[in-house]
Amino acid sequence: MSVNSEIYLIGLAILIFLIITFLFIRKVSNDGKLKVKIEKVQDSSDLNISDEPHKNQQSFDFDINQSKEQELVILNLISMDRSMFDMDQLFGFLSNYGAKTVNNYFAFYQDNKIEKFRVINALKPGIFEGETKSFAIAVVSDLNVVDDPLNTVKQMIEFSINFAEKFYATLCDQDRTPITKQMISHIESRAQDIARLKQLNISDEEN
Repeated sequence: MSVNSEIYLIGLAILIFLIITFLFIRKVSNDGKLKVKIEKVQDSSDLNISDEPHKNQQSFDFDINQSKEQELVILNLISMDRSMFDMDQLFGFLSNYGAKTVNNYFAFYQDNKIEKFRVINALKPGIFEGETKSFAIAVVSDLNVVDDPLNTVKQMIEFSINFAEKFYATLCDQDRTPITKQMISHIESRAQDIARLKQLNISDEEN
């Protein structure tokens, strides 16, 4: 009889312990919800920068072949909620991707040291320096300069998609319109046309 009583008391004690533990956890959980601090994302107007991506995206100095008409491809990557990118993470991402810092922007190069495409700050003044803050970057290439226009475009798109996924950004075209598969196909077709023209020019020069 005493053994049964002891078992009963132990079971009762365990039950009471579980009830007390449950009530304690629920209380802590509820208190935690009340203590969560919701911080408003700093408005870009408070940062003394333009809240619109840099609009001077008509021409860029790619150093060589400036006598030729440029064939620019420009992709904009804009933070979905217009919150500023973490610049340390952004610089680290670009560095790990193989970009080199040049004149306050980042550049990717071909094996022959010719610039393939660059990444710039899409907000004024268009460069990365000092305490730069930005919620938009632009990926830019002059397809008249590169050896393989189609491959360059594909690399730009691949880079942009990876960046967009990591930094919660929207991939847009030059006019900052969210890009579609059809638009990507159009850019790739344009790159193919430029590649054909370049090949024809090379053939004419050899003849």
